[in-house]
Amino acid sequence: MDLVRPEFLRQITLRLSVDRNRPVYLAQDRSNGKIYVLARDVALNLRRMAAAALGTDTEARQIARSSMDEEGAKQAFGALQVIQTARLHEQTVRKPFNPIFANFPLFDVGPWQHRLAPVARRIVGPVFWITLATLMVMAIVLGTRNDWQILDAFKNIFSLQALITFGLIAPVLKLVHELGHVMAATSAGVRVRKAGVFVIGLYPMPFVDCTEADMSARRTDRIAISGAGILTDILIGLLAFVVWHFVEGNYLRTLLANVFVFSTLNSVLFNANPLIKLDGYYVMTDVIGQRNLATRASAAIKALRLWIASFGARGARPRGSSWLLVVYGLAAMLYRINVMIVIASSLLPRYLGVGAAVTVWGGLLMTLGPIMRDRPAAPTSQAGGPKTVLHRLMWWGGLGGLVIAALFFIRMPVIVAVPVALDVADSYQITARSAGVLTQVATDGPVQAGAALTVAANQSMSDEFAALQAELGIAEAIFATVRGVDPARAQAAREQILSARERLTILAQDLEGLATRAMGEGFFSATSRLNMGNWVAAGTVIGTLYPAEGATMLRGDFPENRLSAWDSQLTEAVLRIGNSDYVALDPSALDLREIMDFDRESGARNWTLFVTHAAQTPAAMAGSVGLLRLRFEPVPLVDHIGFWWDRMVVSYRESQLADRANYLN
Repeated sequence: MDLVRPEFLRQITLRLSVDRNRPVYLAQDRSNGKIYVLARDVALNLRRMAAAALGTDTEARQIARSSMDEEGAKQAFGALQVIQTARLHEQTVRKPFNPIFANFPLFDVGPWQHRLAPVARRIVGPVFWITLATLMVMAIVLGTRNDWQILDAFKNIFSLQALITFGLIAPVLKLVHELGHVMAATSAGVRVRKAGVFVIGLYPMPFVDCTEADMSARRTDRIAISGAGILTDILIGLLAFVVWHFVEGNYLRTLLANVFVFSTLNSVLFNANPLIKLDGYYVMTDVIGQRNLATRASAAIKALRLWIASFGARGARPRGSSWLLVVYGLAAMLYRINVMIVIASSLLPRYLGVGAAVTVWGGLLMTLGPIMRDRPAAPTSQAGGPKTVLHRLMWWGGLGGLVIAALFFIRMPVIVAVPVALDVADSYQITARSAGVLTQVATDGPVQAGAALTVAANQSMSDEFAALQAELGIAEAIFATVRGVDPARAQAAREQILSARERLTILAQDLEGLATRAMGEGFFSATSRLNMGNWVAAGTVIGTLYPAEGATMLRGDFPENRLSAWDSQLTEAVLRIGNSDYVALDPSALDLREIMDFDRESGARNWTLFVTHAAQTPAAMAGSVGLLRLRFEPVPLVDHIGFWWDRMVVSYRESQLADRANYLN
């Protein structure tokens, strides 16, 4: 029996591992790091062949040679042929350049690991966990003391400044992330094969290859190596969180806030997420003993798709635990699509052209890309040849015709959701009638009709009232003296009396206005700015009085980009207050008024929608917010798409105006 060349066998490493609580036999080509899964008999025969060709003991080599039969030799040669073919293909066939996802190995990390080993052994272990726990405690303490102000950075994550910052610091953060993998691998004695740069959508990101852990590391070490990058991200995020509280300057604090946001958000949404084939995925697969979970899930979905498309003629229907693979694969796909939708919906209103390009590009990659990559071979006709181009055009043309017909003939209602609250400003707000110093303020709660809500004192007004009373007395005395004696002086005294009485009447009303009283029974809520001894001017808002009877007036911001829907027929209006049941409203209870409000943060302009709700009193709804759901008559799907696009254009223009206004300010 002829044996394979010994130098080739020396480049193959065999290892027994565990997957799904069953033994798994692995073979690694050390020349390129590729790992192959072998059947048990193939692995045993390959091990016998290696012993027969490479063994140092002549007797052991003869025993290994005699233990192999012709069938075993064929299996071993077949496995080696697969490995050699893959190696030659990688060395001789030039891969097409993929600008979306390409990697460029730069150098071998292995020769440097012996220098990192002392540092890795000190860092990886108790020192790291103590540091992480200390930073976490400090972050909780500082965040609580400062009302978690740093979390406001999440609101501006899609701002131009944040995106530019991310573009500049993401490679640096990823470099630290990969260094965490290297340190964990070095501490576990695992060789890191290479480091380089991934190009994702023409954007460079560093990477390291730790696949050697599959062959040389225990499961606990593999979990530690995979999770090291996540823990490094969390450590960097916590460090940025803590330092943010001790530095001055808007630029530096903004930079640290963005580092915190990107480190934590990247770990939670991507690296630590088992639905994406990154660090969290490999941690999960090692924990549950389910290697190649994503590959098997993709194969199960592909088989199910073919089975459905061919009406059971091809592919396979999942059975038993295979359904779990399908569920995992679909969950991973839906999560990626959801992330794309969230990012696109945030980018489109602010960066229309770039946002549209990213949306279309991501949609093609996540939907049409897998279908086109995994599509089956073209079915053959009875003569054995492939289907004609005409048949394909007819099939795709028919599918396109169905889509176009659906866009124009399928109609869906237009639904607008408007958050509403009590109309405090115009209906229930209470203001001070006269200026003065507060001497009494009612506590928040139910009040009776005529109860004093606030009482103020105004000494100058009281002194003026007393002076007017004295002036009136003098004028009356003069009038009584000169009446019938001096008609001219009597007329002057009469006019002075009338003027004094008129001013006294006005001043008495002002003095009475120092006490603000409830017009009826209801619920009173004072403003937080009212304190005893404070001076309040006339017209100052002192609180809100919600009547205990009568209909409730609500108001909400109706988006300007939905005005076209308001012109169509309103078929349903449903109101929900808090967690209560939905209440149907009469469309006549709605009143849309041209009172526009401009949101500087989002750049949107809104009209004001007033709603009369007779089922509950204002006092019963005090402090509640509601959601008004409006349903308008159905329109074709193409109108929905056009309406959505118009809304994106308007939001984009308004956002640009808001950004320019903020820049000028």
